Amino acid sequence: MSFLSNARDKAIKLYFQRNEFVKRFGELENIDINTDESTATLTILLHGETNPTTVCTHYYFEDSDEGTMIVINKAESERVMINAIAEWWFKDNSIRGPLPKGTGLFAKILF
Repeated sequence: MSFLSNARDKAIKLYFQRNEFVKRFGELENIDINTDESTATLTILLHGETNPTTVCTHYYFEDSDEGTMIVINKAESERVMINAIAEWWFKDNSIRGPLPKGTGLFAKILF
């Protein structure tokens, strides 16, 4: 893995680790990034659960006045209810937020 792709993946991981949306529902246990498919697979221990849940998110990058934004436009899970809620939500919405300062350039370089 090159320095730039490693920095890009770290920027994406930092975004999810600091994301209040994820923290609202549980504790993030693991993140796997697949840059070829622009996906981040999150393993989350949901509040009140004893077994972790896997959610695969699809993302892209967008420039804005605030810097480079990561935009999550789709999520899938093996859990039927979570998958149904995500499908319903992402039909009309997305989740977007700025990448940690100074990392947006690295995130976009290879895209």
